[in-house]
Amino acid sequence: MTAERYTAVFTGLLGLKRPGEYPYLTMDEDPLGSGTYTLRRDRPPYERLGREISFEDLPKGCRQLVLDTYRRLWNL
Repeated sequence: MTAERYTAVFTGLLGLKRPGEYPYLTMDEDPLGSGTYTLRRDRPPYERLGREISFEDLPKGCRQLVLDTYRRLWNL
């Protein structure tokens, strides 16, 4: 597995965001078990992104990591 099996791009009024940049999370299929994930703030690599999937279609560990990251980013 590679760290970039899945990419979650966070949008909205995040204070850390600069114009054209977004926080995004790259992760493998089991990011909590393997520890293979990275949070970045930049322009997501749109040319390397595959097809869009729904949140429910992410593996369970990915969904948990996305929710945990979202809560940290927005202090929820």
